[in-house]
Amino acid sequence: MDSKDNKSNRQLQNARRCSTFEGRVTASPSVIVIGAGFAGISAARALHDASFQVILLESRNRIGGRVHTDYSFGFPVDLGASWLHGVCKENPLAPVIGRLGLPLYRTSGDNSVLYDHDLESYALFDTDGKQVPQELVSRVGETFESILKETDLVRQESSEDMSIQRAISIVFERRPDLRLEGLEHKVLQWYLCRMEGWFAADADTISLKGWDQEELLPGGHGLMVRGYLPVINTLAKGLDVRLGHR
Repeated sequence: MDSKDNKSNRQLQNARRCSTFEGRVTASPSVIVIGAGFAGISAARALHDASFQVILLESRNRIGGRVHTDYSFGFPVDLGASWLHGVCKENPLAPVIGRLGLPLYRTSGDNSVLYDHDLESYALFDTDGKQVPQELVSRVGETFESILKETDLVRQESSEDMSIQRAISIVFERRPDLRLEGLEHKVLQWYLCRMEGWFAADADTISLKGWDQEELLPGGHGLMVRGYLPVINTLAKGLDVRLGHR
């Protein structure tokens, strides 16, 4: 009897172990994603849709990261990212924006980052409030393009990285004909400031080797008129988001 009882007990224990193992195999794996910016929300969304149990932790009291829409004045103002770069079906955000019916204000008809080929869409004014002739703006823009091409030669010649500002200084030493004075110099500085704006960094911190290595989608650029918050909220819908976690 004892032998049979022991055998029965072993069989019962084995059955329990198998049941526990099968339960572990069939249970959805759990993942913690840290940071509820665009990247974190996108990662959490992909895992959630693939049947993972996901917890999204965010240290701030809001989601979005550097994408932050402010309504203090009664209308949306994006304090961080505010454009859709590449208004085309290849852009993964475009279908979401279209589905939500969010309007875009087109700021450029091409995929240029540092200079526009549709300069007639805006105007520059000097410190006296006088409009800068469009012909001058276009001419300085061409000079800026030439300067950037020369910085590429500097990049090819140097094994060490440097800032884009340092490279431009080298270009001016080699090509004094590219130096500008007066109003033209101020417009050139405006082009350089636009470049700094795109990278959210000063020219003396932008890498010469890496500044133009991104891939641009076609379709030009569009400003999010109602802000990015509706997009962020849509992507985060249904996720287990926990704010205020450090």
